[in-house]
Amino acid sequence: MSQHQVHAVQQLAKVMGWHVLSFSNHVGLGPVESIGNASAITVASPNGDYAISVRNGPESGSKVMVQFPRNQCKDLPKGDVLQDNKWNHLRGPFKEVQWNKMEGRNFVYKMELLMAALTPC
Repeated sequence: MSQHQVHAVQQLAKVMGWHVLSFSNHVGLGPVESIGNASAITVASPNGDYAISVRNGPESGSKVMVQFPRNQCKDLPKGDVLQDNKWNHLRGPFKEVQWNKMEGRNFVYKMELLMAALTPC
């Protein structure tokens, strides 16, 4: 089931014009699953501003993270390292989506709504 959901995200990304950045049916990071393997995918929005990362395991379930543009993240520390404004175009840290509070009947419908909300007009 976990591989099916990650494949569904991959197909949904193709249909909605998103770019698949990485895909794995056998993730080596995170909690070890006693049965089966966890799967993961990372996709980027058509203009590259947003990224969605999904990790889905048979026991651990789904974990969905969204990466916003750096200029929209207000809690980023201001450092001396990134002084040039060109670095503001990089994306910021990932933030977890509260998947159980998302609107939608099933995983694919929720993912479609999330991608639609993050796709520029």
